[in-house]
Amino acid sequence: MTSLLQIMGIWGKSMNNKPKTKLLTISLLCCGRPDTTERCLKSLMPIREAIDSEIQVVDTGCSKETRAIIEKYADEVFEFTWCNDFGKARNFQLDQANGKMFLYIDDDEWFLDCKYIIEFFKEPDCTSYNIGGYFQRNYLDFDGREYQDIEVCRMCSVTPETTFKGKIHEYIEPAYGNAMFMDARAGHFGYVHVSDEENIKHSMRNIPLIEEMMAEEPDNMRWPYQLAQEWKSIKRFEETIQVCQKAYDQIVDKDDNESLRYRGSFICGMALAYHQLDRNDEIIALYEKEAKNPDIMEIPLTCLAFYGATAYFRKNDSNNCRKACDYYLKNYEKYSDDRAQMFIQGGLFTNEAFEESKVNMIYCFLMTLGLEEDDYGPLTHYYRRINWNSQIVRINRGFVVTLLKKASEVGYKKELKDVLNKFFTSAGFRDVIEYHIEQVNEKLSVEELENILKAFKGTVGEKEIKLFIGIRILEKQFLEIGEWDSYRQLTAELENYAKATMEWQKIHDSFLIDKADEKPPMDRTAMLGQGILQFLENADDDVKESLTILKNLFGIRPAMTGVISELSRLYGERVKVLTAKQQNPEKFLEMYNLEEALLRQIADLDAAGHTEEAIATYRQLVDVLQGAFGVDTLHV
Repeated sequence: MTSLLQIMGIWGKSMNNKPKTKLLTISLLCCGRPDTTERCLKSLMPIREAIDSEIQVVDTGCSKETRAIIEKYADEVFEFTWCNDFGKARNFQLDQANGKMFLYIDDDEWFLDCKYIIEFFKEPDCTSYNIGGYFQRNYLDFDGREYQDIEVCRMCSVTPETTFKGKIHEYIEPAYGNAMFMDARAGHFGYVHVSDEENIKHSMRNIPLIEEMMAEEPDNMRWPYQLAQEWKSIKRFEETIQVCQKAYDQIVDKDDNESLRYRGSFICGMALAYHQLDRNDEIIALYEKEAKNPDIMEIPLTCLAFYGATAYFRKNDSNNCRKACDYYLKNYEKYSDDRAQMFIQGGLFTNEAFEESKVNMIYCFLMTLGLEEDDYGPLTHYYRRINWNSQIVRINRGFVVTLLKKASEVGYKKELKDVLNKFFTSAGFRDVIEYHIEQVNEKLSVEELENILKAFKGTVGEKEIKLFIGIRILEKQFLEIGEWDSYRQLTAELENYAKATMEWQKIHDSFLIDKADEKPPMDRTAMLGQGILQFLENADDDVKESLTILKNLFGIRPAMTGVISELSRLYGERVKVLTAKQQNPEKFLEMYNLEEALLRQIADLDAAGHTEEAIATYRQLVDVLQGAFGVDTLHV
């Protein structure tokens, strides 16, 4: 017998006719780990205690341990046989709700602060809102230092028409009327994976379900929108482009708001993928085409302008880069704090338009272009806008290189000094500037390195940079000397070098390092310095150990390979002398005194102008020493 529900075509959908005895139902599907589940449920308790509410959990396959945790917190627990369809599970969830309003959260999320959620549900008109949500804080690393906040639609009023759609990436319908996004953040590590393989496995589980929904609903742009995101998340950028292009072509002639919004996201998805593939000409063509399109929304075009500016910058097209940057910053001022417009015009790819790293890059482009034209105005204006104290700050490599190049040319200049000082607001930034000095070091003269040092005058890092650059200058001086006259001379210079590296490492380790922090690994320059000091300490007492140390010094710092080779040669000569002295002290002393006498005679001959005779005498001396001990001199 065919039921009325089947005839109406709504079989399997939520009817939500249950009497509403609560203001709010807080619900979650659960099959996850006990630790993340408990963290999630604990975070809900302030809402549960402050609001006329209930916590309902749908068990989709929990372990006994997780089930026990659920029962500690939930008012009701329901079981649901998993069927690879999140929409069906959510609708089952919705059917159990006793609340007029419905708020749901995933079991691997947790609210960082419930204050604004509680405030919203204490408002007398809270039930007048049809739909809404909060911000999901997607962490990009397991330390939680870097993240993106995105709006997620997780709240609705409960009516007979309310339903969830989608086997995965499910969403609420109807999605119109009053909307409220509460200023609350739910932490989420769900997009951070322990390996690329795990990330790929996660997306390859989702992709077939999305493709099924695309086949079932070919006109629903939500599904290619989600599919493009899945390909992007596993770095399959060619597939990202194909999905975005096909979906864009499908709605290119439509002018309804939903189509315009999706078009913006698909355009930005293509630009992001081109950017990752370094296909700058295609980014530029796409940007210039869409910039002339009167239908594109401003926020997607602003996101596209970022990629356009980057492509122009890479191609050294200063004029167009500056124009794209100016357009970006104009709309950044207009929209960056307008959450409503970000939601209306945004979506996957587009909602990243104003993330801090992109804004910083735009500042870097403009500062670089200014420096290349000897215009310090942009540098002075924009460096102050970068939040140098953020846990993660990304700046453009080209900007750092140009900044150092300018410093190598002009030396001290207040505008440069003020910016260089910012590189000592954190250990990470300090490492960035020293890394780039090291990268350009080989191409710079001693004078240019000294100019960079002058540019740091008066900065917090002046002492450390003085040592750092001083070490590089010493290395250049070592490189200029092919052969050294004596072991003693070389080891004296190497001792000074080694002590400088160790002093630099000490300052380097102490700079902005909390006492509780783990000591960072020793820099390779300091490793070489430490090895040299160990060698010098053992050289005359333990030849075998010294030769082992010396062998291990090769390759630590390529710039010093030549001088380490020279040290090996001279030490080999010294070992022969020391061995001879130990084996036959009397003969050694006799020959040592003979060498001293002949060296004085050679000096006198040379001073008297008898150079040829002096040279002949020296050659005779060397022949005698080589015959006796296999060395050119005993004075080592």
